[in-house]
Amino acid sequence: MRYAARIRSVVPQYVTLHALCEMDKYEKLAKIGEGSYGVVFKCRHRDTGQIVAIKKFVESEDDPVIKKIALREIRMLKQLKHVNLVNLLEVFRRKRRLHLVFEFCEQTVLNELDKLPEGFLRHNSRVLCGKLYKQ
Repeated sequence: MRYAARIRSVVPQYVTLHALCEMDKYEKLAKIGEGSYGVVFKCRHRDTGQIVAIKKFVESEDDPVIKKIALREIRMLKQLKHVNLVNLLEVFRRKRRLHLVFEFCEQTVLNELDKLPEGFLRHNSRVLCGKLYKQ
């Protein structure tokens, strides 16, 4: 019961009551990542055509550690708004798992690092920092 009260206080304006229908709004296009706490899919909103990233937490209702991590992430993302950060668009629960819907970002710093197996050179670091501070 304590968890239910905490999640309502953290995500009231994001969590929708009709969660069974929420995932149906999106068409899965590809799996783009997987980690210890969940899987990320590239999806398209069926009505608007907007491309989004949906992070599906694994067993978020049954594991207290994952619950804590998910709630912390949601709380932080609600507070952080910046042009260089992806925005949290929506949160819903389906089949006892939390789903976070984000703006989709085609290019990431991780993509850039993967292109440079020898690491960043000083010039690369300056260019990247310049792009980040430009906004």
